[in-house]
Amino acid sequence: MTGAALNVCLQYYEAEVAELVCACSAVVCCRCSPEQKAQIVNLLKRYKKPARVAAVGDGGNDVSMIQAAHAGIGIDANEGKQASLAADFSITQFHHISRLLLVHGRFCYKRSCALSQFVMHRGLIISIMQAIFSCVFYFASVSLYQGVLMVAYSTAYTMLPVFSLVVDRDVTADNALTYPELYKELGYI
Repeated sequence: MTGAALNVCLQYYEAEVAELVCACSAVVCCRCSPEQKAQIVNLLKRYKKPARVAAVGDGGNDVSMIQAAHAGIGIDANEGKQASLAADFSITQFHHISRLLLVHGRFCYKRSCALSQFVMHRGLIISIMQAIFSCVFYFASVSLYQGVLMVAYSTAYTMLPVFSLVVDRDVTADNALTYPELYKELGYI
């Protein structure tokens, strides 16, 4: 499809093009203008709502597409560094995408979830203990923990669980690459 034909399709048959594009597992845009590539990404974002759109590019004409996507991946290629500088993630070769998504993306998602749960539980522990203390002492305006102890609790005393998240891996990187269906256990992202 030429750039002119794509313009006509996007202008008059947007819903049909969106249905066709959303039915595909991947969409390759070549010989299109940068604006058309960004329009395709925005079309995917608009019509395939809960899904996330990743755009991969290696040249300066891919910058608008990469910036329009939820996750932009730039390939540091011979054409220049514009795409890799504008992207959220930069890789040196195209075959590194599977490792980026299936290994690093999976580990990062699991660690972020665990860290957010830990921070919420840490805050709940302090809040509940302060509430019980206040009830026992007839709601006196006295803090259970003084300032230095609170700072130490939120930094030094609870540092080991945070460091354990850095080295925690439920599967090896090879297994994450071999069995991409492990990504589905994370839920719909």
